Amino acid sequence: MDDLITQEVIDTFREDGVVLVRQALHPDWLMLIEMGLARVLGDSAVAKHRFFAETEGEFQETVRNFDSAIEIKRLLYDSPIADMMARLMGSDEVWYYSDEFFIKDDAGCERTPWHQDTPYFPVAGEQLCSVWVTLDPLPEEDCLEFIPGTHKETMFDGFNPQKPEDPSSGFYGEGLPILPDIQADRQSFNIVSWELQPGDLIFSSPSTIHGGGPTGSAARRRALAIRCFGADVVYATRPPSRPTVPLTPGLSRHLKPGDPLRSPWYPPLRPVPAGEAYGNRG
Repeated sequence: MDDLITQEVIDTFREDGVVLVRQALHPDWLMLIEMGLARVLGDSAVAKHRFFAETEGEFQETVRNFDSAIEIKRLLYDSPIADMMARLMGSDEVWYYSDEFFIKDDAGCERTPWHQDTPYFPVAGEQLCSVWVTLDPLPEEDCLEFIPGTHKETMFDGFNPQKPEDPSSGFYGEGLPILPDIQADRQSFNIVSWELQPGDLIFSSPSTIHGGGPTGSAARRRALAIRCFGADVVYATRPPSRPTVPLTPGLSRHLKPGDPLRSPWYPPLRPVPAGEAYGNRG
């Protein structure tokens, strides 16, 4: 792992809030993700959230697949993903926060609106990390896009998932500034993206402003995002107009702002719990 997560990669991650690591994931782990995706899509009990519903640009999202797909749970315990995130965050301890499949399985799906993830989360701290895994080869224009360095700047209100076509809709509608309309003024921002192959991993801070590309005329884009945190992350409140996501009823009854973010909602990944340990994770 040290030959992939070098000090240069760590420095880029911490300075830019995003870094690409080529061919960091073995095909076996990609097969496991494919199996997990098939399971959640075939499970009628798993909620499939639709963006741009009932339009030509519609795509799907499923959240917290760790809870419904043994394949995603095994991926996080057995693969080197959590170890790489630990090294990037500088934390020997890693906890799971959430994961999401984004399923753009047809040509012409809309782009995911520009946003940061942390406004939606009840968290504060530096040791936060997301990884984005594509199951499909992607040209640069279909890839997730980032604005480096924005993880150190303002936290903006998130977009409203019920109104993704309106960048000024606001998730909370109070307490946080609205994100500028980046898509309407792209030339004013330092936007980065890459051509990707399965096995390439994008690591980012969930505070880095990002948005997903559309699918081209003959393409599909199936991706898994995983969010984890380290030892310095604490519980934090957000504007009261809407609950944080994913929904965690009861969390605020047990934690107060500034408490370490420890809850059955967020199981530990590293060190691997004794009951989950399985051979060599390399």
